[in-house]
Amino acid sequence: MAWPKICETLNYKRLYLKKGKSQCSLKQVLEFEKLYSSYSKEIVKLKMSELKPIPMEAVEILPIDCWQSIFNHLDNQGLKAVSLVCKDFLAISNTCKESLQVFHPGVGVLSEQLKRFKQLKRIHFKCFRGDINKAIVEIGRSDISLQVLDIWHREDEFKSESLKDLGSNLEVLSCCSLKGNLHDNDLVVIANSFPNLEQLYIGNCKIFPKNSLAEDSSSPQLPTDFGVEILASKLKLLTKICIYGEHYVSDRSVVALASNCVFLQTLTMWCSRNNGVTEHAIGFLLRNRPNLEALSIGYIKMDSSGSSITIENSISHAKALTSLEFYQMDVSDMLMNAIAKAELRLTKFLLKYCKQFTVLGLLKVLSNYQLTELAIVEANIADVDMELVLSRDVSKLTHIEISKCQVTNSTLFLLSTRCPSLVEIRMNQIALDGQINNGYNNFPLLKNHRVQNLCLTRCKISDELAKQLGLIFSNLKVLDLSYCYQLTSSGIEAFLKSCKFIRKLIAQEYFNAKIIEANNSELPEVNMESLILSRSQIDDEGLAAIAKRCPRLMVFDFRYCKKITAEGIKQIVKNISTMKYLYIRDCDNVKCGDLLEWMLSTGNLASLKIIYIGQNDLTEKHKDQFSHHGCLLL
Repeated sequence: MAWPKICETLNYKRLYLKKGKSQCSLKQVLEFEKLYSSYSKEIVKLKMSELKPIPMEAVEILPIDCWQSIFNHLDNQGLKAVSLVCKDFLAISNTCKESLQVFHPGVGVLSEQLKRFKQLKRIHFKCFRGDINKAIVEIGRSDISLQVLDIWHREDEFKSESLKDLGSNLEVLSCCSLKGNLHDNDLVVIANSFPNLEQLYIGNCKIFPKNSLAEDSSSPQLPTDFGVEILASKLKLLTKICIYGEHYVSDRSVVALASNCVFLQTLTMWCSRNNGVTEHAIGFLLRNRPNLEALSIGYIKMDSSGSSITIENSISHAKALTSLEFYQMDVSDMLMNAIAKAELRLTKFLLKYCKQFTVLGLLKVLSNYQLTELAIVEANIADVDMELVLSRDVSKLTHIEISKCQVTNSTLFLLSTRCPSLVEIRMNQIALDGQINNGYNNFPLLKNHRVQNLCLTRCKISDELAKQLGLIFSNLKVLDLSYCYQLTSSGIEAFLKSCKFIRKLIAQEYFNAKIIEANNSELPEVNMESLILSRSQIDDEGLAAIAKRCPRLMVFDFRYCKKITAEGIKQIVKNISTMKYLYIRDCDNVKCGDLLEWMLSTGNLASLKIIYIGQNDLTEKHKDQFSHHGCLLL
């Protein structure tokens, strides 16, 4: 869209706003909405080269609120782009930035960002490696009115007292511990500090075993019913709470949430050290919170012989329920039948590591609901069962996961032909040996143009099957082939050749030295933007081939790759001018100090924004030098 047209549209918007919607005809309103949507999308598509030649009169004539209306439709990358055009755009874009992902460990850098972006509403610390407590205190001292805070921390680092100065406007708080848990006193601080909190996520990222129910509830180091009851009594506006990890909670916690949080719509309760959450409490929740929309529960004790309230006889009370997930618990066909008869609004149904149910129970649910998402993980389900499942109305199914089941490539073919709306297929630990047989060997395989994400982790995939899958799912954007040990470069090249829209390829623990052969003249340039090859056997020649065939890469992760050296990484840095994020950590044959010196001396830092290299290999001098070039070392 030309700038004069944008100006014309924006002036129309000014008139529209000045006049007021109430005085506009329906035709005028619809015309404006169409124009507004059109120019917003066009602005997002513009490249930097197209943004630079903006007539100054376009900047001066239009008021700031009009430019803000445009910039509000841009993501962080778009705001960064327009901020480089002129000083006016820099000032306007600063007021439009509402979300910040904190990378730099220096609290001083965060302080400057808080002064620059005064309209920040969401701050995320997922990749932050500095002092989290000082960072939170700095936010409290600033003038911003924070609504969302996402904290990832280690148990010995985070002090909940630092949260007290953030103000009462916080609506969403996520505290995810990388090691350890929050304690009851931390939950008390949260409850007292944020009375307007609407969403709360608390838990840890430990991978706990499936059968890790603990009987001892005496540990003071884990949240208990006391902490959850305090939360429930004080957070009256809570609509969503997720509690997962190692927590000593019982029915008391669930009953407290159901009794006090009248606006509760979403509950996630996965507690591996379950001290007694039974289906009685879940049944009480279903009966007392009729506005519940999403329920995800794990490790629930299904023996309620001492109670007349069960999930089975309570599920019909939750008429608003759209999402239901069971994890590591007994789910009988009788319960499935009750779900089918409950007349819910169910669109999402996930069964992960659950026992007792059969395909008959599953068919009952599928016969009564048009699901958009379905997951079956580690169940006694085979190809013949999936054929029955997919014979139901699955026309609206958009996402499906089938993992650790006794299905084969026959099920994968059925998914491609019987689910017209499917955009994501996830299969893990499935034997997909051989080729796909559609039953009509004289006819070509039917293509599925809608599937964009295909995850086949830990599946047995041959190169021949990879070629077939590439032809069937030709519009893939994300492909995950991690831990597919039989796959070679021939299979991956077949995917890349057939699927021209792939933007992200994941192949962790890839067992060969190359994913692309250097002498393959049949493979054109690949438009891939993100490549994840951590823990793979890729070598320098493999990196050189990638540098040649993937000139638009922006993210490259080759952590723990033992065969690459600094020479291979130099090929990547020299030949890919779009590279922004490099993950080099724990590559034994890479001398990081020498590599960093080479980058500085040759000036190959134009596009690089973040290099994850491991703290042990960094010096303060290198950090300062790279920071001066706009690149962060982590």
